[in-house]
Amino acid sequence: MSGFLVKIWGLFGVVLSASTIVSLVQTGFDIKLALSLSEVLNYYRELVEPIYDFLYKPILWIFGDINIPNWIMDAQTLSFVVSSIYVRAKSAQRVNGETVHFKGLFSKIAAVFALGLTMIGLLFLPFVLIGMIMLPVYYINQLRWQKHLKWYDFKKVLQSVYLTAGNEGAIFNTSAIYAYLTLIIVVAFYIWNSIIM
Repeated sequence: MSGFLVKIWGLFGVVLSASTIVSLVQTGFDIKLALSLSEVLNYYRELVEPIYDFLYKPILWIFGDINIPNWIMDAQTLSFVVSSIYVRAKSAQRVNGETVHFKGLFSKIAAVFALGLTMIGLLFLPFVLIGMIMLPVYYINQLRWQKHLKWYDFKKVLQSVYLTAGNEGAIFNTSAIYAYLTLIIVVAFYIWNSIIM
């Protein structure tokens, strides 16, 4: 894939993640959202519903006509997203310049599908949260230790964080970056919602 398509695909993943997280929060805490954001969430659910209709066919064949709640679809989507973050972060680890885990495209797709479908991907959520807690600490430490770095030069500081953390920290740092992008999209949804209301 070209660089442009990879960026578009990554942006789509972030928007889908943000929608899932907002939807789960709305369901879990019974938060009433303004009309526009609710419409976005309903549109998102309508978008992923045919996919889950297909995936849940075997369950419906076995158990008959059962009603699967929306929060299960949201958790399943979040499981796919967290699995994708995990696979992407794990494939960032290198030994002697070569990828150690998930070398081929098929292995990445198979892992994301297996982890996401079984909801095992939700088990990686604590690792993502730990990475989110530690990344700002690493960022500030790099600014303190290396005086030539400027706080607004994100790319150079993050490269320095990656070099300092090594392969062991790559999985946490990569996960944290994707998670922070998701939070930025969620905040943008709330800001946009408050502007148009």
